[in-house]
Amino acid sequence: MPRTDATAARSSRTVRRRTLRIAAAGLTAVAALTLTACGGQDNPLKTSDAKPFNPAPQDSKDPAADGGQGTQDSNAPTGNGSKDSKGGKDGKDGNSSKGGTTVTDSTASAGKHGSSGGAGPSANGGGTGSGARRTACDATKIRIVAKPLTRPINHLMLQATNTSGATCDLYAYPFLQFDNAQAAVAEMPDSKPQAVVTLTPGESGYASVLLSGADGGSNGVNATSLSVSLSGRDGNGSVGGSAKVALPGGSAYIDDNARVSYWQTDPNTAASW
Repeated sequence: MPRTDATAARSSRTVRRRTLRIAAAGLTAVAALTLTACGGQDNPLKTSDAKPFNPAPQDSKDPAADGGQGTQDSNAPTGNGSKDSKGGKDGKDGNSSKGGTTVTDSTASAGKHGSSGGAGPSANGGGTGSGARRTACDATKIRIVAKPLTRPINHLMLQATNTSGATCDLYAYPFLQFDNAQAAVAEMPDSKPQAVVTLTPGESGYASVLLSGADGGSNGVNATSLSVSLSGRDGNGSVGGSAKVALPGGSAYIDDNARVSYWQTDPNTAASW
């Protein structure tokens, strides 16, 4: 009886050992298969090297498409200080630096050149520009002569030549007084030119004088003297003194139809009135 119990206990232990061995062998096999599937290296505890991950560029703004630049540069606002948007730290690198310089230079240029449009001596009527004010011609400082005209009839041509050595303006029309007349000869309003006649030294201006009407007029006289005065800028009053001008043939017949044209730059234009 005791021998039988010992034999049974020995057999039970043997069975348990075999079961444990089989279980251990199975676990070892499973672990080996698992490690082989994960790495396949000789060292089951060593994992495989990581592979680089390079996704394809999605658009032109992707960092990979820009040659590896950081997202900070590609997405940085252009107006608040990213280095690329300014063209480098000191504005000297890359093509974008030209953009920054251009803005600065154009602003300075606008300040320089734009301000000249509303300033300067010419804009204020001074200096030597085209807007500079000149003096009115003085009858005592220029030479005035009277010439007869065959056409139209009953007309004289006054020629005023600048002999003063300085540029001057002939304003409006000449003031004419024949003999001792109390009033000057009336003007021809329709003959007023679009611009003032300017005489540089040596240049001449012209005005025609209608002496009398073709069909006759009243209060006709045979005048023997002529005084000529020149208008000021405002058209009121004369500038300087008056010039005594000799009449062709020593006299001229005038009546109430006498008129004088505005100064013109061309004698043919003056003779048309």
